[in-house]
Amino acid sequence: MANLFYDLIPVTLASFQRSFPSVPINLFDMTCGDQLRALQEDRIDLGFVGLHEPLVERDLQFRPIASYETVAALAKTNPLAKKSVIQLKELKPMFFIGMSEESYPGYRRWLTKTCQRAGFSPRVLQDVDIERTLIQSVAAGLGVALLPEQVRKLPHDDVVFRELNPRITTESCIAWNADNTSSALKAYINIVSDRGTRMR
Repeated sequence: MANLFYDLIPVTLASFQRSFPSVPINLFDMTCGDQLRALQEDRIDLGFVGLHEPLVERDLQFRPIASYETVAALAKTNPLAKKSVIQLKELKPMFFIGMSEESYPGYRRWLTKTCQRAGFSPRVLQDVDIERTLIQSVAAGLGVALLPEQVRKLPHDDVVFRELNPRITTESCIAWNADNTSSALKAYINIVSDRGTRMR
């Protein structure tokens, strides 16, 4: 999902290439779900993924490297859009637009737990595979969404993002296979972990 990784990747790869100039690097534009499947099939060495629960279930190694503030995405026409901070429980009567399990494993569980802590279960109208579709659905007034604050960087005409009370912070992780003994991989993990800690 749109998050700190967009800021982390260029900086950390530049640092890695200075130390390992002969190691080839291939980048793939993949959803979190695609990355998890590619890791399990040994098609990639490292994934920049979201929630850690799906990683535990797949027996992957992981390390939290970034944390982000969660915001509410609403259509500009939504009455709550006039407020600068929204109480999470105020979203109870509304439909939610979620991210699919195929693309973002664990998102629905996270959304349900997050809303239940505020005293309600979210009514999810639909799950989508990519953030752009989610933003379009919110802009059309079909529902609201909870997303990392970095999603503001996506084009979002007719959508506003509002802070939540209580504040919700969620970690994002990198993941890899335990049996991957590459020294270059270990070095990059350390570079990303160090840089991510300084950005948290």
